[in-house]
Amino acid sequence: MPRQIDQLPTDATTMARKVRALEREVRELRAARRLTSATIGNVRTAADGGRVELAQSSQSVRVYAEDGVTVLAELGPQADGAGGLWTRGFQDPYNMATLLGAGTIVWRPVADGLVAVPASAYYDTDTAQYANLTLTSGSVADTDHRLLLILESVFAAGLPRAYFQGENGTLCGVDVLGTLTASNIVTGSVAITPSAANTPTSVTVSGLNVPGTVLRAFTTIANPAPGFTGATNGVTGSGYTNLTSSGLTVWATRQSTTAVTIVWGIIGTDI
Repeated sequence: MPRQIDQLPTDATTMARKVRALEREVRELRAARRLTSATIGNVRTAADGGRVELAQSSQSVRVYAEDGVTVLAELGPQADGAGGLWTRGFQDPYNMATLLGAGTIVWRPVADGLVAVPASAYYDTDTAQYANLTLTSGSVADTDHRLLLILESVFAAGLPRAYFQGENGTLCGVDVLGTLTASNIVTGSVAITPSAANTPTSVTVSGLNVPGTVLRAFTTIANPAPGFTGATNGVTGSGYTNLTSSGLTVWATRQSTTAVTIVWGIIGTDI
């Protein structure tokens, strides 16, 4: 049978290496056992420079840039007791935080005291009659009015609505950099050739689909102004009849049989 002495390394150098390796493994085992019950104040992937830290005091995870000072990103729990997490990413000129939880996303500068009321996106529903999303601009001072965009669903297949308004129903302004297009506002023009001088003549506009329960229309002459060319050629008036969501009848009267262009418009509303 082989003896124990035969299982040992044949030289002292190999023996020393194996003893050191065994000591290192024993230390690692002991450290692992202590870690299961230890209280850790700060865990970091490096002592300084670019690193990731888990801070027990703030219960947050931070990612530092190579300078060891700039926080590139952070994730931690909200401190207001409402639950949820907040995150931030490095931005210029201010580091911005995003709060997640309780159906609300909130944005604010990480530094305290810069913005009194943070911006937010708030989702609310009763799961039966409505599901609404409200976007707010936030405000620098408590006395400033926030701008609200309310995306509102409507119960029983009604038309959903979007509202722009100031806080607490105050007025607000909306600037459109381009063309404002709305399906409830329809305009056009028609050429009317009078059947006889001083005789009202009409042209029917059809094929429209103007939404709204209340319709209002207008007409005006494009050229010339009423009576502009004198008694023999002046346009004495324009108007409309038979207004529906699908169209209207446009009328014009002229002191001659020369064609005249009439501009018309229809606006549909719910009031």
